Order: sequence, then C-alpha cells, then structure tokens
Amino acid sequence: MASQLQNRIVGSVILIALAVIILPELFDGKPQQQRESFETIPLQPDVEVAEVPAQKVPEQEKLPASLEQVETLELDADDAPPIKTAQQRTPEAPSNAELQQPGWIIQLGVFRNQASVDRLVKELRAAGYPAYREVVQTADGPRNKLLVGPGLVKEELEADLPKLRELTDLRGRVFRYEP
Repeated sequence: MASQLQNRIVGSVILIALAVIILPELFDGKPQQQRESFETIPLQPDVEVAEVPAQKVPEQEKLPASLEQVETLELDADDAPPIKTAQQRTPEAPSNAELQQPGWIIQLGVFRNQASVDRLVKELRAAGYPAYREVVQTADGPRNKLLVGPGLVKEELEADLPKLRELTDLRGRVFRYEP
C-alpha cells in the first residue's frame, strides 16, 4: 500500500507536468508558422532619366553583312527596262588587274533571268561602262548580279549613278569590293 505522502507527490508531479505542457499553449493562442519573406523584383526600376540633347553623329557608310540583307530586284527578260542611249564612252571590259584590287563597285540589281542580265551587260559595255554579271546562290536558287566597276574612287562611281539610272531605269548602289 502506498502511503498518503507518495500519492500526494505523484499527483503533484502529474499536475505540474500538465501545467507545464498545457498552460503555454493556452496563453500563446494559436501556434504561428514561420513564413519566409520574399522580396519581389520590380519590372522596371523607378529611376528618372534625364534627357540628353541630341548630338549630330557623322554618318558612316553601312555595308550589308551578307547577301540576305541586300535589297534585290528580280526581273525577267520581259520586265527588264530598255537601255536608253547616252553619251558614248569607249567600251572597255574590266581587266583581271582591276578585279583583283580592293575598291568600290556599283550593283544595279539582282535578276533571275540570265538572258536579260547578259543583254544589259552588252548594252552597258556598248555605252562604255565596265559591266559584268556575277552568279550567286540564294535560298530561292541562282541569281545574277548586274555589276559595274570596280573602281578605286568611290566618288567617281557615285557620280555615274545618275547616268546609269537614265540608261537602265535601275537604282544602283555603291558597295565595297573585296576580290
């Protein structure tokens, strides 16, 4: 038989244990879970940008990086414009020495029909321009470039552009020529 003192000690220990376990939960309320705080990154920073007065930048010549960036005009023999007669210059074809030096060249267009390009080359040579054609491969098949030149002085070729436009009704552009 257990003594009365033992019963009181055991009861006291049980009551203290229950008090230690239950009382903090009663006073704290509902248990809170810890949440990590995240900072959101703004889509656009709140920065004021001061306007800078526009400065004139000297124009630089822009060269196409590849043939895909060059504007092309495709014509067949029926659509090719006729060459009008102009001042007759001495006909001379480009020599091999000219074609191997870097310089400038006029591209009058890129055509699908080789016969019309050959006809234009003959007429341009008859007018005294060193014209020739160059075949290039594109995604749509082979194309024929109509070229005049090359020349070492860009300004001379640019001066020929209006005359060539009168003769062929084609708007040519001067490009850098690297053999």
